[in-house]
Amino acid sequence: MHAPTADPTLAALFSPTPRGARRARLLAVHQLAAWGIPRTTATAEAVAVVTAELAANAAVHGRHPGRCFRLRLQLKEHVVRIEVSDARPERPLPTAAPPGPVPSESDRGRGLVLVAAFAERWGCFQPDAVVKTAWAEVRR
Repeated sequence: MHAPTADPTLAALFSPTPRGARRARLLAVHQLAAWGIPRTTATAEAVAVVTAELAANAAVHGRHPGRCFRLRLQLKEHVVRIEVSDARPERPLPTAAPPGPVPSESDRGRGLVLVAAFAERWGCFQPDAVVKTAWAEVRR
């Protein structure tokens, strides 16, 4: 694996829409490649899934008129940390994946199960009165 060639932190704002969530995932994968983690690695694939799920949650459940959601990536020694912040702290994420299987007919409810499957650790915190941040760490 190549040594990082760029700043080990990236932060960007996105519209709270499906397009914004898709763009967040694409930027995360692009940034990993810039850091020397190819798109075809298990790490890049896991970061893409986790970013997509957290960004989709922010776009659907964290939407607040006129406010974007924020993606922050950090390249650390053993993990890539993904943080997605939105402006709806009154709608916190659960601190654990939903128990039991999700019905196969459902288009919803799999996001946190996927995050839990791909992340080493994950959770949610509220840094202030108007922001909620969901985070996950994916092993490099």
